[in-house]
Formats: sequence, C-alpha cells, structure tokens
Amino acid sequence: MSSVSGLSKPSKDYPETIDPQAVLDELQFVHEQLADSEKASEYIAPVETRRKLQELEHERTSWEVAASVFGTAFIGSMALSIVGLLGLALAWKPLTRIQKLSRLIKLIETLLEAFEDLGVEALPLIRVPDLQPIDLFVRFPGKEFLLFAVRSFGESTIVYNESKQALYYKRGRKGSKRWEPDPMQELSDQAYWLRKNRRELFGSSKGVRKPMAKVVVIWGKTQLDQHRDHLYAKVGDQKFLFIPRERGACYVIHQSQVVEFTRAYLVERQSKLLVNN
Repeated sequence: MSSVSGLSKPSKDYPETIDPQAVLDELQFVHEQLADSEKASEYIAPVETRRKLQELEHERTSWEVAASVFGTAFIGSMALSIVGLLGLALAWKPLTRIQKLSRLIKLIETLLEAFEDLGVEALPLIRVPDLQPIDLFVRFPGKEFLLFAVRSFGESTIVYNESKQALYYKRGRKGSKRWEPDPMQELSDQAYWLRKNRRELFGSSKGVRKPMAKVVVIWGKTQLDQHRDHLYAKVGDQKFLFIPRERGACYVIHQSQVVEFTRAYLVERQSKLLVNN
C-alpha cells in the first residue's frame, strides 16, 4: 500500500482522515489568494483624463466670463480713474489663470493625441501645501511617470547658468536676469512631496521608487537657448537639455519637444526594463 493511501485512514499518528487532494486544493487556493493580493497591491485607480480635460475647459470658461466683466468695467471708465484701475487689477488675475489653464489644456490634448492608444493618464493641478500646484502628473501603464512644470516668460530666451546652477532669461540687449522663483527647484520640491504624500498615484511602494522624469516645459514665445554639449543627455535616440544639479536634476525642453521627449523617454525606459529582465 502506498504512503498516500495509508494517510487516507485514521491512525494513532493521524487521528483524522487526511485527503491529499483536498490539501493540494487548499494550497492552490492559498496561492491564488496571495497572487490576487499581490495584484491588488499593484492596483492603481484610473485617472479619467478626458473628464479632467473637460473640468479645465469649464474652469477656463468661468474665468473668461470674470475677465470680461472686469475688463468691461475698465473700458467703461474711459480713463485711468480709481474705478478703471480697480477693474484692470481685478481682470489681471483671471487673465493669468486663463493663460495657465489654456497651456495645460493644450498640453493634455497634445499628449492624448499622441499617446491615448498607449493608455496615457494626466492629472492636472495637484495641490501641494506651501507650494504652487503641480501643473501635470502623467502616468503610463507599466508604471512610467512624468512630472511637468509649464512655464512662460514672454518674448525672452532661457539659458542655464552652470556656475549659478540656475535658469536665467534674456530679453534683447538688456542682459540676463535670474528666473525667480526657480522652476527647477519648485519642480523638485513638488516631486518630493508627491512621492511622500500621494503614494496611491504610484500604485505601491515599488512604484514610488521608480524613476519619474521631472520636466520643465518652456512654453509659447519663450525660447530655449542652445547650451554646451555636455548638458544634453541622450534619451532613446535623441538628446535633450538635462540639468544634473545637486538640488534636483530635471529636463528642460520647449513646448515643441513634448511629444518627441515623451516618446523617447518611454523607449528609453522600456529598453532598460528589457535589459534588466
């Protein structure tokens, strides 16, 4: 008689009948439960990017109405009277907000057009205590993350000063001035806060430890100057301005490079994953 059949009968060593198949089934059940638990720990709640985009558009419309009201008050005064100046001052904030929202709407639309089939998700204007809101957190399936800060400085040119480890802006022949507040430092502080306080966006502790590209996007008429070769990092098969400073390294690109950079970054990350596996 085999040892297995011997276990199917009670004895002084095994007072209760043991069903080998039941034991195997139980082990399989435990295995499946552990697997489901592991999957659950990696689960990331989806971001409804299209709905977020509609919310931004609705907010922009509301601010446009407010700007129109205050602008009418200024024009109606027909002079720089106290009422006119008050109307101009009140209209300034809505106009600034409209510009910010318009840039984010355009950025999200650009990313959706290029990467919606890859499941791109975009979460705009994440509030951060004591800091400016995060402009845009971007996530791809497979847990690839990017953090965008959208900045514009009118008709000027942005250049990185290596000795000062800071961005400067130049306008015509007026020389250059330091860009304050420092958008790279703001972005680094936001990234640190995000990993520490919004871990659910990364899915798990493993996701939190994954790389997240920090990207300052120079927008509109503001141009990005040419820099020395050693300041450009290869991403995929292309090169982009990369500032490896101690207070937080980040990429600095122009609006026109958003799709190229994002695509190159995804290729770079997938290549590294294939090598590591």
